[in-house]
Amino acid sequence: MHPHSFLWHYLWIAPHALQIIVAIVMARRGLVREFPAFFAYTVFQVLEEGTLFVLDHISAVSGYQYWCAHWVGLAIDVPLRFAIIVEIYSTVFQHHPALKRLSRILFCGATVVLLSAAIVVAIRAPDDGAAPLLSGIHILDLSVSIIQSGLLLLLVGFSSYLGLSWRSFPYGIAFGLGIFASVDLATESLRVWAGPWAGYTYDLVTMATYHSCVVIWLVYLLAPEIARRRVKELPENNLEQWNAELQRLLMQ
Repeated sequence: MHPHSFLWHYLWIAPHALQIIVAIVMARRGLVREFPAFFAYTVFQVLEEGTLFVLDHISAVSGYQYWCAHWVGLAIDVPLRFAIIVEIYSTVFQHHPALKRLSRILFCGATVVLLSAAIVVAIRAPDDGAAPLLSGIHILDLSVSIIQSGLLLLLVGFSSYLGLSWRSFPYGIAFGLGIFASVDLATESLRVWAGPWAGYTYDLVTMATYHSCVVIWLVYLLAPEIARRRVKELPENNLEQWNAELQRLLMQ
């Protein structure tokens, strides 16, 4: 067994144990069809981290084999996270077709800009002297966090301007994922540019943040009376008027 601390083991196991509860509650409440990407991500996280935890504690498994398994997991994890963001955008504006089309346009445009920025950052990332297999993971994670943080920030700004309520499960998912992406962006930036001298601390901060995000998802999920509530009084920025005017413009 590797000499990790109790805190390390707790932060590795606890959030994924909570994700088992998240998956069960979603299945029992029929939310799997409504949020298939988030459900798939939740189940995959449990399986992936459980597998990595076991591999980390088997002496016959080399570091190279462990990080190869980590790469395979990351190759599946990243598309799932982007699928969640697309799912959130679609769900938030599902009752307003014109706004949904506008959000799709903004989403695509922002993705192109953020992807370009992520590519530039990845190209200019300094060589930290670590093994390519390991440093590549951190650079990829940094690039992905740039795109995800930007897209979720766009969603927050757009929704706040329109006066949409944040008391729904999709926003809970976005809130948790946004916090994790932002903190991951900060820690990976420090790791890539300042060097891996505090790698253990970076890992603990990231793990603790993810734990908090899972708690946020669970709290939103266990509050059905809040999650199901529709806004009865439209705010100053009337969504129906926005939607009608956009539909009129799009049909011209």
